[in-house]
Amino acid sequence: MKPIHKFNGGIGATLCHKCNKIITEGLTDNLYCEEHGGEYPYKYKLIRERDGLTMGANKIGWIEFDESGRGNKLHDEPAIDRSLILEPAISYRWMTTTITEIVEEVEGYVKFKTQNSVYELKYK
Repeated sequence: MKPIHKFNGGIGATLCHKCNKIITEGLTDNLYCEEHGGEYPYKYKLIRERDGLTMGANKIGWIEFDESGRGNKLHDEPAIDRSLILEPAISYRWMTTTITEIVEEVEGYVKFKTQNSVYELKYK
């Protein structure tokens, strides 16, 4: 059996063989979504608490801002007044507002509050 690859608004996507849900943007060899026994295709999984919005990434950073509100430094660990950025590059996939509280942090998991949301970040 081969993966189902389709275009989603001009971006390649891989679909689950059972439910046709998008497994990932981009092309992978995965056949099934997590719900149907597949492996999560990204290293990092960010979940927004209020609506369950889930975003994946293979690279993240914690961005620090200067006094004028410009991002000036990228860190490897979370801290108050930093924002999480998924797939940092010239552009990015997602960026949270700044962190106001780190609720829990253990190996492979961080739960944090931002100015307007609560997030869980799970990683391998």
